[in-house]
Amino acid sequence: MVRFLISNLFVFAFALSNLAANELGKTVGMVAIENPAELGFNPAKLDRVFAVQQKLIADKHAPSNVGLVVRKGKVVYHRTASSSMSHDCMITDSTVFPIWSMSKPITSVAAMILYERGKFKLDDPVSDALPEMAAVKVKTKDGKLAPLVKPITYRDLFRHTAGFNGYEGLYHEDGFWAKTTQAKSLTVIIRELAKQPMEHQPSAKYTYGMNTAVLGRAVEVLSGKSFNKFLLKEIFRPLKMENTRFHLTKRTRKLFQPLSVFEDGNYRAGKTEEDELPYEKNSTLYLGGEGLVSTLPDYARFCQMLVNGGVASGGEKILSSDTLRLMWTDQIGNIPGYDDRKNGNGFGLGFYVLNDFNKFGAKGVFGWGGYHTTHFWIDPENELYAIFMCRRHPYNGETLTQFRKAVYESLIR
Repeated sequence: MVRFLISNLFVFAFALSNLAANELGKTVGMVAIENPAELGFNPAKLDRVFAVQQKLIADKHAPSNVGLVVRKGKVVYHRTASSSMSHDCMITDSTVFPIWSMSKPITSVAAMILYERGKFKLDDPVSDALPEMAAVKVKTKDGKLAPLVKPITYRDLFRHTAGFNGYEGLYHEDGFWAKTTQAKSLTVIIRELAKQPMEHQPSAKYTYGMNTAVLGRAVEVLSGKSFNKFLLKEIFRPLKMENTRFHLTKRTRKLFQPLSVFEDGNYRAGKTEEDELPYEKNSTLYLGGEGLVSTLPDYARFCQMLVNGGVASGGEKILSSDTLRLMWTDQIGNIPGYDDRKNGNGFGLGFYVLNDFNKFGAKGVFGWGGYHTTHFWIDPENELYAIFMCRRHPYNGETLTQFRKAVYESLIR
């Protein structure tokens, strides 16, 4: 009798998982499959992916989380693991996440739309669009300030070699980031950023900072539209990303995944001020480097477009495949400062590039993550993408390492 119940519970759980995959498939315009082996995945090993998601909770690397794997436009895997914490919420396809730096690839695609339209070349000075960028000063070793020895280029912004920081301090401390969270518009904060001394001369080093926000402001000037409206017209509407915005509505605030803060060996519920950005509907702080909220199905549409070579599921072209290949081609070269270079990896135009991932039969993997522990990657070689989402502070890299390893170990080669 016990064996019968366990067996039926397993079948019921599998049916629910498959139903979720089919529902997601309908939501994002893809087809879910009942047998992952049809697309080269070992179904038994995919169960280990879920075991990893559960273990991430047990090991306190993540609160409730969701994983998605899609190959050739079909949902191979889509499962949610839930924690028992009272403040945490079970994740659904309607759950809204602050995607933080997963905004950066969207901004980079937006900018490259204008690149394709001839609005700029990668090595053009950004000051052609934003004159304040010509007057930026640079820190020197003796504590003084020096003028730019070369212009800041668009390529510098994409690959984080301009020299900007801007992320100094926490939201409640003295520093430029606190000033940013309280700013009223992108225009104002970029003008303020231009008054801050840069860490180094352009192209001298990789320094992760507010480069993508500058890129977002350049998009506004070059397009003649607010960054928000440009994204709506050129990306969100064609991709039907209906829940991806710079603000929360009354409805989406109720769907906003609670923040879990890991502190002193345990989790606690995040405070409202720890959201850091207000996400108010009347805000015009369209940062671009962060600031967007989204859902799993919405971000899946963006990823599917990247796998499709720049084409939306409905057939509308967002970018050319040649431009996308340029974006996931290493742009760092011998420039120092990019920590993952020691693993042979690179950085493209708005994405990391995993050159050390070839051992999994995955060449040219690119992607990015977000401050509250969200991840995605694109695998062009295998026509595959995957997304992992939770809401945890501080950021935890084990979530990506373990989830991605489990996914590739389930891929039959």
